[in-house]
Amino acid sequence: MTLETLPAADGPETVEGEVIDPATVLKQHEQNIKRNFKKFEAVQQSVARSLNVIYYNDLWKLHKTAEGKRRYTNFNDYLEMEFGWDKSGARARQIMKADIPAAIEAGEIPSEIGDKRRERSAPEVTAAKAAKVTRKQIETVLTAWDVRMGTVEDTTSADRFADIYADAKASLNEILDTLDTFIEDEEAESETAESETVEA
Repeated sequence: MTLETLPAADGPETVEGEVIDPATVLKQHEQNIKRNFKKFEAVQQSVARSLNVIYYNDLWKLHKTAEGKRRYTNFNDYLEMEFGWDKSGARARQIMKADIPAAIEAGEIPSEIGDKRRERSAPEVTAAKAAKVTRKQIETVLTAWDVRMGTVEDTTSADRFADIYADAKASLNEILDTLDTFIEDEEAESETAESETVEA
């Protein structure tokens, strides 16, 4: 193993040019993890449970203003104001998610929460509508990629990236044409079916 001399951080306790052994730094941090990992897991699980109980039982809505109105309009505001939470509400729900089955089993949150999570799925849509949405998404990707191409530095790698873009754009444009044909056919078929129903 080689030792590396790194410039020391400014401060009264450091010595300029002190030798830092990477193996020592590794050992210090590994010891820190070994000492605190179980506590970290327990704290994270405890926080997740508390968040679940507060959120799924609507307890956060109990906070009122002096006028008796609800203090927080949404859970994100509650997290930020009560705890200084500076991440998204989605991040809070990620932390909460793993604890939901145990919280339901413990009877601390309503069992319907688990049912709702299992039943959640995308609503059924017609093939034509799905094709229209897909077409719009592909157009968005192409537009974003086109804008991105204008910001890439001019290098050899940029040329390779431009080639990938050109190939992808050609393929995606073919897909868009196919989707357009499909949508037109579906709409014509739908109109025909509607007119036959009216006539009958």
